Amino acid sequence: MTGGAKDDSSPHLVIEEDALWRTFLDICAFGGRFCGTDGERRAADYLEERLRASGLAEVERWEVDYVGWRCDECRLELPDRPGWAARVLPLVYSSATPKDGLVLETVDLGRGAPEDFSRRRKDIAGRAVIVDTEYSFSAGSIHRRQKFLSALEAGAAALVVVNPRGGGVPATGSTRPEGSEIPAVGISKEDGARVREMAGRPEGRIRLNLQTETGPARAANLFGRIFGGDGRDRVILCAHYDGHNCGESAIDNASGTAVALELARLLSAWPRSFSRDFEVHFYSVEEWGLQGSRAYADSLSEDEAGRIALAINLDVVAGSEHLTWLCNGFADLAGWVQGALGEEPPRCAVSERVAINSDHANYVRRGIPALRLLAGMDEPESRCGYHLSPADTSDRVNLPELAAAASVTARLLSKALEDPGPIARHKTPDEVSRLLSFTYGFGPAPG
Repeated sequence: MTGGAKDDSSPHLVIEEDALWRTFLDICAFGGRFCGTDGERRAADYLEERLRASGLAEVERWEVDYVGWRCDECRLELPDRPGWAARVLPLVYSSATPKDGLVLETVDLGRGAPEDFSRRRKDIAGRAVIVDTEYSFSAGSIHRRQKFLSALEAGAAALVVVNPRGGGVPATGSTRPEGSEIPAVGISKEDGARVREMAGRPEGRIRLNLQTETGPARAANLFGRIFGGDGRDRVILCAHYDGHNCGESAIDNASGTAVALELARLLSAWPRSFSRDFEVHFYSVEEWGLQGSRAYADSLSEDEAGRIALAINLDVVAGSEHLTWLCNGFADLAGWVQGALGEEPPRCAVSERVAINSDHANYVRRGIPALRLLAGMDEPESRCGYHLSPADTSDRVNLPELAAAASVTARLLSKALEDPGPIARHKTPDEVSRLLSFTYGFGPAPG
């Protein structure tokens, strides 16, 4: 479909693959788009400019206040191995060490499951805990933040997470929006092996030096609108454009941002009537605890929330040829998606599993039917595993995967916007509370 155009007889939008790929590369060119950096600001300006140029009926820049954070120095060394230093990245909101650093004994908890913390509890207080990170998109994974909280509760003096994927690249992520009371860093699998080799020995100490600053900050959410219905309800397509302080944040989430931007551009010129209004949202501060979308969701009145018929979140939509629609416990929504997909290739799965690891979670929290499109579900060896690392670069993504994500999203959008029929029932607060009874990552499908 390269170079394709709009097809009035088609049941859904036809993706212009060349334009999609150029948009993806444009976004990657801003670098990691870490919150508070020039790359993030330039990406926001680019998105706003592109939305305005697309001719949407209304474009809005919506500012979000948050606690900013930056790390000016991050080092992990072995005092007894002069000259050796790990390749290391700080976790967002990590606390600082004293200016001359901290020298700590270590305890290796392997995976860092709850039973590992229970079994070694007497060894943890005052030491640096070493744990593996896990593939983010498997239902059985233990979320990094849960391990951080376990370390904190057990009295650890620091947390070191090890990237399980080889290649010499450290892992990163965030601690929690409230901030961390201890320094927390990520290192590579190879450097982790060196540190773990000496864990528990007298010579197995590490020296950590993190110099961080926090302060008031602002980020931009970008909204574009097409008024197609009678104003009674609307469909929202969203993606986060911020990333981490490494690589190009290509998989996570230039992929979803590019697809959402291109679909908004095509919809603005689509010669079809809509039964519902359409909005495209680009959020920032997602990687720091979903703060951008939370601010928006919290701003909605009950009536405004009730008029959102569907929210579709695109986050990590390339890196594997396998796509999954996560329906977050809305059984009727899963049925609607299956019907809307029709003859879509079987590689596009539909799951009722609940996920609270991206911006759709803030819609679910308000009882709004919400989907997340995700590549690589339960595929730890897929390229999706490069996210949250310096290896998350544009060469990890290929155009057929990106175009497939755009095509399947276009199919659902077309159905949601053109068909005035019901999509899914909103959840009551009690139902939402039961859905979101777990803390991080993935929860089970209801029932």
